[in-house]
Order: sequence, then structure tokens, then C-alpha cells
Amino acid sequence: MNSYVGAEVIVNPELKAYVEEHIFPEYAKNDGGHNLAHIKEVIRRSFELNEAFGLQLKPDLIYTIAACHDWGKYEDHEKHHLIAARNFANDDGLKKFFTVEERQIIKEAIEDHRSSKEDEPRSVYGKLVSSADRNSRIDIVFIRSFFVAKERMPDENIEDYLNFTIERLSKRYSEEDSENMFFEDENYRDFLKEMRELLKNEDEFKRRYCEVNHISSRQHKVKEEPGAIEYL
Repeated sequence: MNSYVGAEVIVNPELKAYVEEHIFPEYAKNDGGHNLAHIKEVIRRSFELNEAFGLQLKPDLIYTIAACHDWGKYEDHEKHHLIAARNFANDDGLKKFFTVEERQIIKEAIEDHRSSKEDEPRSVYGKLVSSADRNSRIDIVFIRSFFVAKERMPDENIEDYLNFTIERLSKRYSEEDSENMFFEDENYRDFLKEMRELLKNEDEFKRRYCEVNHISSRQHKVKEEPGAIEYL
């Protein structure tokens, strides 16, 4: 069992029950790359990083920020961080669990999870969820990217989409301009090394991508392939 679990289990059980009943179902409205599986992975990574770096942050705040950070993304991809923060702030059921100061920290951390190098999060909580939101497994990258493609590029030919994906990820994970990661642990460094090596081998990248997503033919359109269902 991963050691982070010990921290997660001390989250207020009433808070967890409320989130699971009222917030988690909202993620069925998002695309498959930002669904409940993704949220649970960000929760897991948030606690993992909190422990790995000895941050000693409040479990209830960690849990809530991670659980709410993509809430309402289906409404507007570009503004989803603001939408999620608004949804948190307007939810009367969540208000009883936090002080006014804690609610402000949570709201700002949700708003800041899409931060760039030029615009860092306002608190360590924002830096934590921003880091936890970064993919740290290749299969997760492949599954999430394919679901996003099904949402935004359904008529794209699979082979063409694979070429596009290699180009996009080569920029995202380049050594010259790597993505914003405030708490870079060993798991993430291992992932980054593996991803960079895989991107150098186009044939192996495409083979593995198709294998992970159960793609039967590269001649199909994106919308004609179901994609993988779950990665947790």
C-alpha cells in the first residue's frame, strides 16, 4: 500500500462523503481526459507529493482542492479553472467544512492550478495541485490525450493524429522547455526520462499508444475507436 494513503484516510469522513455524493458525479459531464479517474489520480498524487516533500499541509484542503479542480470543465476548456473555483465557492454544502480563510486558499489554489512559469500559484496548495495535475505515467498520457481527441478532433485519421501527438508531446516534454512542475519527485523524473526516450522512437511510440488505447486500425477516424476505459 502506498504511504500517502495514511494521510488521505484522515480526511474528514463527512467531507469525503459529501464530495463523493455531490461533486464526483459532475465529472461524468467532462471529456474522458478530465473524468473521475483523472480526479482520483490527482488526489492520489497530491497526497503522495505532500508526503514526499514533507509539506505537512492540511488533508481536508488537499483533498478538496484536488477533488474540485476540474469541476465544470465541460462548460469552457479555457476558463475551466475559474469555473471550478466558482463552483466551489458557490457550493453551500462545502462551506460548513472550512473557515473563511481556508475557503479563500482553496478557491485560489483551484484558480491557480493552470499556472505557468510566469504566473506562479499564490500558495503552496496551488503549487501542490498544479504539480499533482501533471501526468506521471505514460499510459495515463496516452489515454487522456485520446479522449481529448475524441472530444475535439473526432474526424481526424488515427495515423495523422499520432503524428500530431508526437509533435505536441515532443514540445511539452522537451528538455529545453519542460512543463511547469513545482514539486518534481522521483516518479515524475522517471516518467519524464521514459517519455523522452519513447518520443525518439516514432514506431514504438505509435505501437504503444495504439496498444494502450486498444486501437484496432490506424486507418480509422478517432471517433471510430472506443479508447481505453480506465487507468487506475
